[in-house]
Amino acid sequence: MFNKKNNETEAPFAAGMNFDIEEVEPFLQRLSISVLESSLSKDEIHTITSEIISMNKNNDIKEIGTFEVNYKGTPSKIRIETEIHIEDGNKEAVLYMYSHQELVDRIDEEMIAVDEERNG
Repeated sequence: MFNKKNNETEAPFAAGMNFDIEEVEPFLQRLSISVLESSLSKDEIHTITSEIISMNKNNDIKEIGTFEVNYKGTPSKIRIETEIHIEDGNKEAVLYMYSHQELVDRIDEEMIAVDEERNG
């Protein structure tokens, strides 16, 4: 749950948050339903989660890919990158999502909502 500026022209801003591995897929589904008009497909979500599950090295960072979506009637791209943290046998993924400022702000709002639900 942060907003940072990146040097890439295609996707200059990012939102990110730590997720337990089993939380990634539900979050991507939630994002697809609540934020995006043309969302990530089931196959894309499966690909993203499978890539994350296959990462087994602590502090490993991997760019998962760039996905085309629609946000507020406008074609947009979301670039997804993840970093894995393994401690005491528990595996977490830091999910970074890069896009234009307005979409990143909206993704960040969903991440905050998830965090608030966790900590109820």
